[in-house]
Amino acid sequence: MSEPSQPHAFDPAHPEQISGDDILFDCPACRKSLVVDRVAAGHPLPCPTCGATLTVPQPTRVVTLAEAPETTALEAKPEWERELLALEASIKETRHQREEAGNFQKQHLSEANRQQLRIERLDRRLGELSERIAALRGRHLPPPPKP
Repeated sequence: MSEPSQPHAFDPAHPEQISGDDILFDCPACRKSLVVDRVAAGHPLPCPTCGATLTVPQPTRVVTLAEAPETTALEAKPEWERELLALEASIKETRHQREEAGNFQKQHLSEANRQQLRIERLDRRLGELSERIAALRGRHLPPPPKP
């Protein structure tokens, strides 16, 4: 029914448009359900929805028209596998956030170290200036009266 090189979006309102020679699958990029003729299996094609290049999967499981509208690639997996995928995705995101927080912390520690060195330089400068003032006063001003 479909052109081999032209996948199209699956319309659940018209499941009769799928023939036994068609493959129903989800785009891995946008998760849109697509239909393409069986002869396109294994060939790269552009997704008509998002434009991503995808490889049409080999038909491995017969999906009845009754279950096709509700079936997505992720929902077809067993519960434990979906949970595993979700946990792996959470680990990846958590690692990314940890790396981001670590980089932020390093930037702040680096800035704090720069500011500490600046404070130390400014303290030395204040000490030098105070000593110069005391030396100038000692040479040019009379000593203060004693009570």
